[in-house]
Amino acid sequence: MGRAKRSARDARATSGAGAAWSIGQSTIDPPPRRVQDFLSKHVLIWLWNYLKVAFTPRHPFPSYEQAPSARPGVYPLPENGKVSLVGDWGSGTESAYKVIDHVRDVQKPNITIHLGDIYYSGDCKEVNEYFLGPEDWYRAERSFALNANHEMYSGGVGYFEHVLPALGQEASYFCLENDWWRIVAVDTGYYCKIFPFLELILGTKLHAKNLEWLREVVFADEQDHRPVILLSHHPWFSAFDESYKRVGWQLQPFLKDVTLWLWGHEHRFAGYAPYALSGENKVRARCIGHGGMPVEIKAPKREDVPVAFADERKTGDIDGEAVGYCGSALLEFNGATLAVRYYDELGEELLAEQWTSGGRGGGGVGKLLTASQKMRWFRDPSELVG
Repeated sequence: MGRAKRSARDARATSGAGAAWSIGQSTIDPPPRRVQDFLSKHVLIWLWNYLKVAFTPRHPFPSYEQAPSARPGVYPLPENGKVSLVGDWGSGTESAYKVIDHVRDVQKPNITIHLGDIYYSGDCKEVNEYFLGPEDWYRAERSFALNANHEMYSGGVGYFEHVLPALGQEASYFCLENDWWRIVAVDTGYYCKIFPFLELILGTKLHAKNLEWLREVVFADEQDHRPVILLSHHPWFSAFDESYKRVGWQLQPFLKDVTLWLWGHEHRFAGYAPYALSGENKVRARCIGHGGMPVEIKAPKREDVPVAFADERKTGDIDGEAVGYCGSALLEFNGATLAVRYYDELGEELLAEQWTSGGRGGGGVGKLLTASQKMRWFRDPSELVG
């Protein structure tokens, strides 16, 4: 629809070095992609710009103040309805708008959820220009947004003071539930603020208030085993890039009820056979961080993490690097039955799986509906729902 505000090449520059450059409000636009390009030519201005925000206090963490018995942060989920999920969408690129047009015009969801990352650094100007504009993110009847590392690179003010109020969202973590299913979203981005690259070394984590809410509100009833669709920005594990081990360790007590864990952060569409870094409480994970950034086409780096598929179809090159298709996921609830469909930016369905809930008694039995052979398969597709 011609709404693109940033070229794919400029958006590509938000990764790595570019993100650190932009958080200091550099006058060079777009920022150079490679670390050596700007450190060798602009090191002093980069250092000054970087330090201006690196030591800015992190925005206070909003939490639910009501008593756990009031079940704060828990919202109704239609028993027969649709929820669209898109990760890493807030880039302003042509592909991002193709994705959201398909969500609005074809998927027609009741609820939309953004898995986080508004680029470059989620400051107030960027969230209003790339996410909250009238032709930007589609809000449907209700919409939610997760926090992520790029929102926190500028301290989180844009996210906490603009995005959340605009969506009517009280905190960065929440739960949607009906008699059969629960969607549980957590904040893995809050501790990515001070030194953006150190999250890879120290590992990000959930805030204590988020964990307390999980224990005392969402999973307080030990007899309630309704299947959970878990949402986060960061991945617990990856066959392609860094794993965020602390996130999985913190969530271990709740993983036994998780049917699917969908995350973003990596700009790719990939799925895994059941796996756990700890060996216990294995999860079926899907990476859907391909909502609006140029999709990275890379071969897996780790053979011990059981990646089942990755969409490696090439759409073009940026600075000599192959890039692929953006896309989204759709959850279709029909009582005890849940169909999960994954689309690319052209509207082609690449994968569909179906799950059946046993209600409070638990369950989450799955079967594969469709699996496109256009993607690269590393394992038998049936292993996705095993």
